[in-house]
Amino acid sequence: MRPPALALGGGGTRGFAHIGVLQELDRHSLPIRSITGTSMGAIVGAMYACLGSGDAVREKWREALARDLLPSPPQSSRSRSTEVQEHPLLQAARRFRNRLVVSFALHQPSMLEGTSIAEAVEFLLPDVQIEDLPIRFSAVAVDLDTGESVTLDAGPLRTAVKASGAIPGVLPAVEIDGRQLVDGGVVSEIPVREAHGAYRPVFAVDVSMDLGKRSDSDIALNTMMRTQTMTAAIVRQDQLRGARWVLKPEVGHATWSDWDLFEEMVETGAEAMRAWLGILDARYSILDI
Repeated sequence: MRPPALALGGGGTRGFAHIGVLQELDRHSLPIRSITGTSMGAIVGAMYACLGSGDAVREKWREALARDLLPSPPQSSRSRSTEVQEHPLLQAARRFRNRLVVSFALHQPSMLEGTSIAEAVEFLLPDVQIEDLPIRFSAVAVDLDTGESVTLDAGPLRTAVKASGAIPGVLPAVEIDGRQLVDGGVVSEIPVREAHGAYRPVFAVDVSMDLGKRSDSDIALNTMMRTQTMTAAIVRQDQLRGARWVLKPEVGHATWSDWDLFEEMVETGAEAMRAWLGILDARYSILDI
C-alpha cells in the first residue's frame, strides 16, 4: 500500500496501544507519511516524530511511569471492575465521595491542576517547533468557545499536545492564539478528516472505550455519561468512514487512567498490528473501508 497518514485516536491508557502499532510498523520497515493525533494519540505520535522509533517511545514512557509523572484522580476503594467503562469525569465524581469535596470540584474550572500534565509532557517531549519535526505531525484540539475542531500543525509542540489532551472538566483549557482549546476527542476522537490533509490514504487506530454494562446502582451522572458514550460511538463510526483502513485493538475495557496496564496495552496494540499484517492470529478488529 502507499505510505499512509496515521490517525491516532484518544483514550488515555488505551492510547498506549499506539506504541505497539508503531513498533510493528518499524519492525517491518513500513513507512508513514504523517501522523495526526488526538489526546493520547497526539502525545504518542509526537514522541514518535521526535524520537524516531516505537521502541524509543516505549522506553521513554516506562521511565515516565516509573517516576509517577502522570495525573489521575485520588485512589478509590472501589474495584476496577465497577469503573471499567466510566468517563474520566464520572470516575472523579465517584472517587470524591464527600459531598463538600464534590461541590468544590464542580465549581472549579477543572478537577486536576494543569501543572500535573505539564510536567509529564515536558518530560516526554523536547521543546521544539512542530514544523521542525522530521515527519509531518499535527495534534487535534477543540475550541471551547465555538466547538470547532482545531488542527495544530505549527508552533510549540508541547503546547499543542497539552491542548489536545486537556480533558474537559478534568484538566484546564490551553490558550493558543487567543483560543481556549481542550481535548480534541470532544468532536474528533479519531482524527481521520484532519489526517486527510496529507493527501494520503488514512490508517486509523481506534482505541475507544467499550460501552459496558448498565447497573441498577448507577448514579445520575453515570447515566448521563453512558448516553454521551453512545452518541460518541455514532459520531466515531461516521468519522471512520473516511479512513482506508481501521485497526481496533481490544483495549476498550481499560479506563483512561489505568496506567498500570501500560505493558498490556502496548502488547495488545502490537498483537493487533501483527494480525493485520497476517503474521499471526490474534484478537482484534479490522475494517477495510
